[in-house]
Amino acid sequence: MSAVKNKTLFYAIALAIVAFYVVMTAVYRWGDATPPRITLVEPFTQAGPATPLILHVEDAGTGLQEVTVRLVQNLESYTLAQEQFSARSPLSFGDDAHQTFDLDLNLIPFGDDTIPKRRGRITLVIAARDYSWRGFFEGNWSRIEQDVAVKFTPPRLEVLSPLLPVSQGGAGVVVYRVSDDAQRYGVRIGETFFPGYPNPNQAFTAFSLFAFPHDVPASTPVLLVADDGLGNHAEQRLDVTVLPKQWRSRTITISDRFIEQTIRPIIARTPGIEDLDDPLRNFLQVNNVLRKKTADQLTSLAAGSQPEFLWNGAFIQLSNSQVEAAFADHREYRYGGNVVDTQYHLGFDLAVTKHYPVEAANDGTVVLAEYFGIYGNTIVIDHGYGLQSLYAHLSSFAAEKGDPVRKGQIIGRSGMTGLAGGDHLHFSLLLHGVQINPVEWWDHRWVLSRITDPLRDPLRTNDAAPKRVPQNRMGPSPPSLPP
Repeated sequence: MSAVKNKTLFYAIALAIVAFYVVMTAVYRWGDATPPRITLVEPFTQAGPATPLILHVEDAGTGLQEVTVRLVQNLESYTLAQEQFSARSPLSFGDDAHQTFDLDLNLIPFGDDTIPKRRGRITLVIAARDYSWRGFFEGNWSRIEQDVAVKFTPPRLEVLSPLLPVSQGGAGVVVYRVSDDAQRYGVRIGETFFPGYPNPNQAFTAFSLFAFPHDVPASTPVLLVADDGLGNHAEQRLDVTVLPKQWRSRTITISDRFIEQTIRPIIARTPGIEDLDDPLRNFLQVNNVLRKKTADQLTSLAAGSQPEFLWNGAFIQLSNSQVEAAFADHREYRYGGNVVDTQYHLGFDLAVTKHYPVEAANDGTVVLAEYFGIYGNTIVIDHGYGLQSLYAHLSSFAAEKGDPVRKGQIIGRSGMTGLAGGDHLHFSLLLHGVQINPVEWWDHRWVLSRITDPLRDPLRTNDAAPKRVPQNRMGPSPPSLPP
């Protein structure tokens, strides 16, 4: 009799536990009144071929049951994603439920011809529901409808100025019109981009100062480009004649004494560069690795150039100076009778006398005045629109970062700090970090005919109604170009 009672009691307890679990599950699932949360990680109201759809959906309760992402245009619906999630047990409390869903794709997938590339408005529809038993077991629903303007046409470009010849290592300018949907525009040569700006000297036009790198083949296309930020890209080849240049070659013999006297002090004053206790390895990490690092820093410095003309007329060469090394001299470095490195000398070495006063080549603002790697004590002056001048190997400073300077103003004295074998000034001109030949900018007629005149009076005009030139994310239009 006791055995029967025990068995009955066991079944009763088991039934009670099951009933309790069912009741609790029902309470849990019916009690979940919170719908899934849908988040557009990068919201947008305009879209094009490169617009990303980054989506995050989560449900911290009973878990996700379904997520659907669709585009609707002209009463036609296109499914971008549809995901069904199954619960492991109809009575589960959600520990094994899918509580999150993430999606990262192009809103208009590349190569997908099932979605017509039609300009106009589309509606992005995102729907998600969970495993709640509310609504007669339908669950809690969330839904987002986002109206989006789609665009598949690139910005328009129209060249206005004459396309004058440009030398390897030289600079030029192009004036053009660009439609107001462009977010970024300028000139691209190889891998280098030279941004454009609204032209302060002629309304409704834009311009780009550009440099043809000294080490890029003369056959490399010069491209005028524009992008609307949505993936629509315009590109127009400029019919620019590029004049090839032949650079001089020089052989420099490196000795242990030179390394001890010149290389070790640079290492000692440069964070991140360690003394390798080997003369050749020390030389190579300074002449090669540090040189590249310094070039990258100059490119970064150019990114902060002021969008206005700070300079006035031709630049000036250091007074009374003699040229010891010219722009783009190709140097072959020998150590122990072997060639150990080759580099281009990008700039001019100008010498007068020891500790000679160094003048600013043109008006501008000092953006760097410090010990600067291979250049030693260095001043960099920003002349606006990415044009900057560099004064290296100084023995002392007479200007500080942030100082406005005038053409001819004394900013320091020549010296032999950094990678220098004697007292001189290393002078460089850079355009958006690209080294250019200063000889052009020392020539008043070149500056007038190749830069100033095209900016003031482009060769062609357009009789059509003018349109606003977009700001290229560079801020308001600057003052006009000085005479």
